[in-house]
Amino acid sequence: MHGNGFVVGDWTVTPSRNLLVRGAEQVRVEPRVMDVLVHLVECADQPVSKEQLVERVWDSRYVTDDVLTVTIYALRKALGDDARRPRYIETVSRRGYRLIAPVQSVQSIAPASIRPRRSFWPTVAATLALALFAASAIWMFTFARHGRHVPRAEAHEAYLKGRYLLDQRSTRGLKTALEQFERAVALDSQDPAAQAGLADAYSAMSDFGVASAAELRPRAMKAAERALQLDSLSAEAHAALGRAQFLFDWDFVAADRSLSRAVTLDPDYMPAHQAIAWLESAQGRHAEAAVAARRALQLDPVNTARYTELAWVLVQSGRHDEARREIERALQLNPQSFESHLMKGWTYELAGQPDVAFASYRHALRIAGVPESTLQETEALYRAEGLAGYYRGLLNRRDTPPMSDTARARYYVRVGELDRAIESLQRAYQKRESALAWVSVEPSFEALRSDARFQQIAARVGRPQ
Repeated sequence: MHGNGFVVGDWTVTPSRNLLVRGAEQVRVEPRVMDVLVHLVECADQPVSKEQLVERVWDSRYVTDDVLTVTIYALRKALGDDARRPRYIETVSRRGYRLIAPVQSVQSIAPASIRPRRSFWPTVAATLALALFAASAIWMFTFARHGRHVPRAEAHEAYLKGRYLLDQRSTRGLKTALEQFERAVALDSQDPAAQAGLADAYSAMSDFGVASAAELRPRAMKAAERALQLDSLSAEAHAALGRAQFLFDWDFVAADRSLSRAVTLDPDYMPAHQAIAWLESAQGRHAEAAVAARRALQLDPVNTARYTELAWVLVQSGRHDEARREIERALQLNPQSFESHLMKGWTYELAGQPDVAFASYRHALRIAGVPESTLQETEALYRAEGLAGYYRGLLNRRDTPPMSDTARARYYVRVGELDRAIESLQRAYQKRESALAWVSVEPSFEALRSDARFQQIAARVGRPQ
């Protein structure tokens, strides 16, 4: 074997290019995924401990088990391996991992073939770089046999950053994600994945209320259509179009067609399963939504957003205990997750445990940096009026971020002001707020379902089939 390549199983591997080739199929992996493979090849047929991998691949820096787990997962995905029936990488209980596939000319792989380490993204702090790597491994770009476009390295790096930042669920995170996708497009205008990322950023910004649907819909549709023009077989493009059709147009049929096509093209494309979970949930198909959300979580197991999304669809069908278990798993990954604490509070509220719910809400506000004086005022409102007082305080506060009319309607229901809730929903419909897609199934609106005005809004958005 030459020093810059070897054969493992069915794959010809070129470490210097982070490339695996099998026949006409090419798969490019992240640098540290390749480093792990090289080290396993050096120790072929011998168990390699987690500590040894961290020492060799991460230079003994602190790395959580989750980062290593995701790296092994990404390597198995690249090789087409199955952890339950491994042909390449075997998990050795309490000892680590072992390469079990045959390797040719492994003797010429010297330890020096592990490249000098550098920060995966030099412009971010080291700890964030590790977190970004853990997320980016899930979106490892596979270049299929139909002559798919190979993006420039800098463009693909920006694309992966954008994917990571989309899940931060904050105004700043979404705006930064948009900047990264715009950079990816500027660096490589022919990359359909970058265009699809741009479309997803516009959809997410509308869903989060960063800007109006009227402003962002044309941009999202243009980017998704451009992605399809570049590659009609791009799973990213079809998924981005389906997401936009669902969130902007509430067109469940068209969205289902696009998202199904995306999954057919790439069964492992996580954002497609994520969007399918939302679509099924909005149509009241709760079992199907849970299956899709669990698949998204399986593909992205170190992202707290996937756990809270699964909890969301479970709550829609009244499966509060299951939802709380997923939230606890999210909090084990990140105890400071604002969104997870909010979701935890909601599940306890729906289960009729207001004290536990309020404790979770208050903790979320503290994580978000709400001043102690405001927290004390919030607690006083809760003591005086229960959760209705808490929500009344949210509605009346002037120092909170802009609130969507759909969210305002939820709060009005909870304080018993049903007419004002209907008025807020009517405004949400006029603005075509994305969250209104769930109006027919969301538990928060149960008290409005017998109101003819509510029924009219729900009918316009589209009832579950």
